[in-house]
Amino acid sequence: MTASLAPRQAQQVFRTVLDALSRPGEVLRLPAISMEVGPRNSIEIASTRVPAALLPVLALADLDTPVHVDGWADLVRTQTSAPIVERTGARLAALLEPVEDLAGFPVGSAGAPEEAALVALAVRGFGDGPLLRLSGPGVPGHRELRVSGLPAGFAAQRRDLIAFPAGFDLLLVAPDGEVVGLPRSTRVEEGA
Repeated sequence: MTASLAPRQAQQVFRTVLDALSRPGEVLRLPAISMEVGPRNSIEIASTRVPAALLPVLALADLDTPVHVDGWADLVRTQTSAPIVERTGARLAALLEPVEDLAGFPVGSAGAPEEAALVALAVRGFGDGPLLRLSGPGVPGHRELRVSGLPAGFAAQRRDLIAFPAGFDLLLVAPDGEVVGLPRSTRVEEGA
């Protein structure tokens, strides 16, 4: 299986990820990227849209970055040379299918917060669903956001997994490429 993410595309994804994490709760958009997926010497190389939640992994992973991904592991391995691992060893992750549990990713520690994972979680979209109230660094006052497709009890579950500065950073990614960053420093509460 072959695929290519052009350097310019990877830079655009990287820039969007940085912006999303520095402006928690603001809805941004990842670039739309189609990749050739198929055998190199086949006439039938298909152009397919890569799931938007996979783009941060494809842009940021390299051969020294352990990755956890639901599906598409062959593409990630071929594109990045990154080792595919279980949640507990991942530095980057893409959860492309609905999940009920966010536990198991590295959260680092107070002395080594950089050892935490960055997790891209596929959601159905923004504008509908439970109301989240965000506050903390990068959020002017507070910000409200509706997200559909989150695990049940998302805010409480996340709160149990994060003890700042330890905790993983989260990208919520809709199928159309809209993305919202929730760094570990952001406080999240569910509203009515």
